Amino acid sequence: MTVTDAVASTRSAEPIDAVAERLNDPAVAASLVTLLDNAELLSTLVLGLSGFISRGEMIVDSLAEGINDIRTVSASRPEGAPTLADLRTVTSELVEAAPALRQVLGSAMTQPATIDLLSMLSEAAVEGAETARRNHTEVKGPLGALKAMKEPEVQRGLGLLIEIARALGRRM
Repeated sequence: MTVTDAVASTRSAEPIDAVAERLNDPAVAASLVTLLDNAELLSTLVLGLSGFISRGEMIVDSLAEGINDIRTVSASRPEGAPTLADLRTVTSELVEAAPALRQVLGSAMTQPATIDLLSMLSEAAVEGAETARRNHTEVKGPLGALKAMKEPEVQRGLGLLIEIARALGRRM
């Protein structure tokens, strides 16, 4: 049956006859069975779509508000805070430095004893530099150095440096 014949027969027959004729088509009958098998799912989809459409304006407003919030937060970046480009650069540099960082983290440099020693040396270096600057400390010749070596603090400091030099020499 052609489309024209179907339209003509639909006009001449009762609507119920047209439905019955369509139900006799196996493709239509199979489609109806599929629809009936999935009626619960179709109902859920239709209800969800209806809710989405009825709340469409509210959803768009919420989305616009969220975008404005993101713009506001990104525009009010505190003074000195890194930009996204800065973070990308730092991240890239960290990725490149990862092998060296792993080596440092796995070495003796991160052991508590090493950190304590380096902390003590840096504090002593700062204190010594400040004292030398304030007192205009000068060692005039070998006799001045020998005189300074009589002080217990200098003897302990030189002792530490000598032992560090010995340990370094053994490793070289």
